[in-house]
Amino acid sequence: MGSDTLEAYFNKVYQDTFRAVSRFVVSKCGSIQESEDIVQNIYTRFYQRIAKKGYDDIESAEAFVINIAKFECRNYFSLSKKRSVGANFSDYTEEQMVEIEAGLSKEQRGLEDVLCNEILAKQIFEDIANDDPVVGRIFYLHFVCDMKLDEIAKELDMNLSTVKNKLYRTIERQKKKFDL
Repeated sequence: MGSDTLEAYFNKVYQDTFRAVSRFVVSKCGSIQESEDIVQNIYTRFYQRIAKKGYDDIESAEAFVINIAKFECRNYFSLSKKRSVGANFSDYTEEQMVEIEAGLSKEQRGLEDVLCNEILAKQIFEDIANDDPVVGRIFYLHFVCDMKLDEIAKELDMNLSTVKNKLYRTIERQKKKFDL
């Protein structure tokens, strides 16, 4: 099996499964930063496995990758019990904050406006994280992963009305606080 074929297969599986895997991991973890690390570990393990043993025996790539995700999440939780882990949304990369900003604010025309909004988005997410990490997860799943509120409620094992209240009240509070 050539490396081009292997990479093409990996890229297709990554493209087809990334959204589902990200949703699964974010709904199970305490912070976005840790979720990103776990997702990276999942795809690293997947690539190592197909590079070593091939992929002809994999019937469903999505099921295979989700099983790796389950293992990685269990591994994460067993390690997190040994250390104290806190959600820290200020560790977002600039790219992630731009994506989040796009979901929270209107489209901007000028570079200066975009930079100002990027800073504002970071401030908003730091404020949200300091207030309630669960709300941060709801925001991420809704605005970054494009999940519907009923899907988020199911993933986080919450009532739909609770998810809506947390989201909408936080949006209104942020609008008033940051004069949006």
